[in-house]
Amino acid sequence: MIVVRVLQLLFCFVLCLAAVGPATASASAPPLRGAATHPLWGGSTEEQFVAELDRLVDAGANVVRIDIGWSTLEQDAKGQRAEWYVKKADTFFAHARARGLRPIVTFWSTPCWASSAPDGLKDGCQGAWWDRDVDAYPPSDPDDLADAAAWVADRWGQDMAAIEIWNEPNYDYFFRSSTPAADYAPLLKSAYTAVKAVRPGLPVLGPAMVMSDGNFLEALYDEGIAGHFDGLSLRPFNQGRDPYDSSMPPSGRAYSYVLGVPWIREIMEAHGDGSKRMWFTELGWSSCAPGGISIWCVTEETQARYIADAFRIIRDRWDFVEAVSVYNLRNKGTNPDDRETQMGMLHRDFSPKPAYNAFRNVIAELAAPPEDGEPGQPSLTSPAPQPGTSQRLLPALDSGMPDRVRPALSRLAVSRRPASRSLAVRYRLSEPARVTMWVERAVQRRRCRQRCVRWIAQRTSIQRRARRGANHARFVLAALRPGRYRLAAYATDGAANRSAVRRTGFRVSISP
Repeated sequence: MIVVRVLQLLFCFVLCLAAVGPATASASAPPLRGAATHPLWGGSTEEQFVAELDRLVDAGANVVRIDIGWSTLEQDAKGQRAEWYVKKADTFFAHARARGLRPIVTFWSTPCWASSAPDGLKDGCQGAWWDRDVDAYPPSDPDDLADAAAWVADRWGQDMAAIEIWNEPNYDYFFRSSTPAADYAPLLKSAYTAVKAVRPGLPVLGPAMVMSDGNFLEALYDEGIAGHFDGLSLRPFNQGRDPYDSSMPPSGRAYSYVLGVPWIREIMEAHGDGSKRMWFTELGWSSCAPGGISIWCVTEETQARYIADAFRIIRDRWDFVEAVSVYNLRNKGTNPDDRETQMGMLHRDFSPKPAYNAFRNVIAELAAPPEDGEPGQPSLTSPAPQPGTSQRLLPALDSGMPDRVRPALSRLAVSRRPASRSLAVRYRLSEPARVTMWVERAVQRRRCRQRCVRWIAQRTSIQRRARRGANHARFVLAALRPGRYRLAAYATDGAANRSAVRRTGFRVSISP
């Protein structure tokens, strides 16, 4: 019986290893290692981005990921470039070059003149059209983006590690399209051709997708992207789970680090791209207040351990990864409950979190081959598993928590003055999110005994970025006939999770 029991345990252990995935035959660290910063954003000063570059050098990084906004570079017209923006970028690239850091540039965001946004939203490109999300729509002509990307590559390409085309086109927050794969593929193909014409040696990356979205990648291959990118870029976030966790998330393997990346690799190989390398242009965890607002939140200590272990998994299993950029180097803000702003390894004031030291230590660890252990085994420098937790090579137990935690939109209320053309809207949010609102009209069915009223959505809708807590908005009404109406709204957070739709009624007695 003892022999049988030993064989059973051995068989179980082998199955566990298979579930996690075998180690790569020749384990290796990714050649390019760094973190994301935002030096060209309006609020970033030269003093700040120089300090960020110095922190990266101190950590042993050799790349920095930044974004260049086409909507800012050519805000007014095609080929008419903003001198202040070019000068700021020149300054940044000079500082990065002096420190031996090569930028991975994400090039995206459409200027109003080139945007395919609806005319009503563009409003003649008057006012702050970027606040109306006009820049999130793909350009009407892909060649306009390609020409601008080629200019960027020609000017700064000698200092760049790669250029990445767009930012998360599989997420409607950044890419407004009802057919994202069909609309993104021409952008990548056109940009690839244009960049290669001026910088043949500069790697062109795509599709810059968030999560290991295999379905989106398959759709892109169907649209003919094969042969139009040098490296496949993605952001294989793992929400708030341990990177070694091999249990299947309720939303599928796209949301799993150790299951999603091999899935993407399988798709690449199936389409003849097995020789191309993968670039993790974003990867990280948020130290927002854990246990409450979002399943993405972890403690600062856990954030540190997870970031280091994510690098070790790459070294031990995935020798096809070219680059890893942690998102972010520094917090974007100071709200401890805000998941997006707390993803930095440094606090907003540059003071280090435990994650920064873990980042620095794991880069040093990966710079030399391990002296102990075998590929695929946890490094001896990894923290020992805590009592009651699963071992690294065994599948972690599913916590039973929902994979997606919806933002909550509540206390929706409206008021309207007689004959006014607008509604005053009030509502509360559980976290920062984008709020979508529209108006529905009640229509009475004829000769009806049950459900005699149906609600028809009106054409006008608005979207607004809103903060956590109480918010106010104004909804401008089109010409409405007298009758019963209701305002409908929902919130979408930074991970594309939607709240339940809330509605509140009002009447129109006099047409506005």
